[in-house]
Amino acid sequence: MNRRLILMTTLGNIAIGLGIALLNLTGFGIDPFTSMTKGVSHLLGISLGVFQMFLNIVMYVPVLYLNRKAFGIGALINLFLLGFIVEYFGKFFALFNITEVSLSSLLAIRIVVLVIAILVLCFGCALYMDCNLGVAPYDAIAPLIEAKTGFPFKYARIGTDVICAIIGLVTGMIGHITTVGIATLFVALGTGPIIDWYQRHITYRLIGR
Repeated sequence: MNRRLILMTTLGNIAIGLGIALLNLTGFGIDPFTSMTKGVSHLLGISLGVFQMFLNIVMYVPVLYLNRKAFGIGALINLFLLGFIVEYFGKFFALFNITEVSLSSLLAIRIVVLVIAILVLCFGCALYMDCNLGVAPYDAIAPLIEAKTGFPFKYARIGTDVICAIIGLVTGMIGHITTVGIATLFVALGTGPIIDWYQRHITYRLIGR
């Protein structure tokens, strides 16, 4: 297997984890899937990394049964490590007292961090997807719905994102933590053009296309 692609998909997942951790700092919400896993893991009293890993494993079983092409080293890296990467960066920032609480009264800084988070997250997504080494179980659901039912991908993805965001919102409210906000909506609906720009101008070249 191409070592360059393995390195790039690993870096892509690290960038995704960093982007999500930065979003966490802003208090403006995070991506729909992580909003759900953050809210549920908080209520269960277990770490985000552990819960997300086990949830991904459970989700991967039917995904692989229906589409074996979803399997790959990129998918495994995302499945087993992404949640822990998010946690690591969160703990790293906390060492310097950079937390959601410490930034809560600094609106201008939160907005700057939000912009940086979106740019980093989109770069990671573009790099991870362009390596074509498998996709995370959640990312495979909408394409499977389209393939099996003919229901358009974009509407299927919006549907799964809405479900995750609702679960994240409810569990976040119960647990008194921020999971859903304006950033959640933007990540779900507005990051496509940014990812596309990265692909055309940067990530295609990085992976040697």
